[in-house]
Amino acid sequence: MKLLTIAVPSYNVEKTLGATLESLCVSEVIEKLDIIVVDDGSKDGTENLANGFAQKYPDSVRVIKKANGGHGSAVNTGIDAARGRYFKVVDGDDRLSHDGLIALVRRLETSDSDLVASNYKKVLPSGEDAGEMNFSGIDFQAKYLFDRLPTDGSVYFGIHSSTFRTKILKENVIRLQEHTFYVDTEYALLPIPFVRTVEFLEDCVYLYTVGSAQQSIDAGNFVKRYDDHLRVVMRLVAFAASCVADKPHREYIYSVLGKLCFTQYMLAAFYDEDLKRGRRRAREFDGWLKGDRRLYDALSKSVYIRFIRTTNFKILPRGAKLKKAVRGAFSAVKRLTGKRKLTY
Repeated sequence: MKLLTIAVPSYNVEKTLGATLESLCVSEVIEKLDIIVVDDGSKDGTENLANGFAQKYPDSVRVIKKANGGHGSAVNTGIDAARGRYFKVVDGDDRLSHDGLIALVRRLETSDSDLVASNYKKVLPSGEDAGEMNFSGIDFQAKYLFDRLPTDGSVYFGIHSSTFRTKILKENVIRLQEHTFYVDTEYALLPIPFVRTVEFLEDCVYLYTVGSAQQSIDAGNFVKRYDDHLRVVMRLVAFAASCVADKPHREYIYSVLGKLCFTQYMLAAFYDEDLKRGRRRAREFDGWLKGDRRLYDALSKSVYIRFIRTTNFKILPRGAKLKKAVRGAFSAVKRLTGKRKLTY
């Protein structure tokens, strides 16, 4: 059995996949890795490039070609095929740090925790650093029971920071929605009720490429794919309401959902340039969210949400100066509190 499966969802990533796989095929640890390139119906040279690595590293690299089903479908395929004791997702346009990957493997060799979370870094397509996403206020040498984790909202396990024990994903049939963007949050949240122990790795492992206009998190694309994000929100809210979990796990799940729901409001009321559509979407989402009073009331803590609710969404502060002021206020709060929000 391999130590770590790395699933690489890949769709038309011929230009970046080579660098991704080079960052994974590290000589010091390659024999311990099970690297699965999931070609999700690519129409470029993705498959041929991946096959080249499989031929060079036949004991560690596999290629699975499938019909296009989206990122979630590719991750599901990776989970099903995984042979490693631990499981990590690395997108075909991202990379892992050479030293970080070695440090992660070394930690996994001695770990039996359900989740190993590591720091990661945002990088621009040019390779320039765009910000470190580091855990703070925790002991990197400790093994935590989940109910002993900090509860101030500073700890967030995203897809880029998380390495799950494969058994958790397989035995609990963790499945992501297909043909849907933004399922990264599903991957990071659905296993949480089954996570009992957590370790943190101080090393930066994941290098997350940002700043491309084609990315799903680009503001324009985010608005265009509003319905995809809404499907993810609705699924996870239903999941939170029905899952059997103790108080610490439920507190964490709802803290993540609060951020996710806030994003849904912002997509409609803040980012959508079509004011009429944004108003309608925000009002409809607000009405739907009343079905979960815990989340609905939690969102009332936001001055922005309280304001647009009070006006029945007739007034949506949208000017460029206001947007700049809102962003400035968010940054000021982070500086004053010393917290850095880890987002997906």
